[in-house]
Amino acid sequence: MMHSGIARVRIFGLVCAFGLALPAVAHHGWSGNDDEITVSGVLETGLSLSGPHGTMQVRDADGTLWDITLAPAPRTHRAGLREDTVPQGAAVTVHGERSRDPSRNEIKVRRVTHGDAHYDVYPPKRS
Repeated sequence: MMHSGIARVRIFGLVCAFGLALPAVAHHGWSGNDDEITVSGVLETGLSLSGPHGTMQVRDADGTLWDITLAPAPRTHRAGLREDTVPQGAAVTVHGERSRDPSRNEIKVRRVTHGDAHYDVYPPKRS
């Protein structure tokens, strides 16, 4: 009977440890990104703020579809960028850092430009 209780405590401890580690694993920061890049194109999909980070897709003039990762929703909102700010099909320019994996067309952006408006979702990269 005592062994069953010890097993439950160990399982509970493992579940708690995993739960605390999960946010650290899920949040990759900027380490997966490298070279600065600016891409201009058309907003292919609308801006989504439903996940841990805002996302959208931009198709450039060469037809390449770029996956765009923004800041978390509260920070993106503070920058003035909301799901209805830029309509699907609108011209945008994004500036940020490209994924280190050359097979992925992914950019974690610092700035989104639509028309004359600039939305700085992260501060500029420090030299």
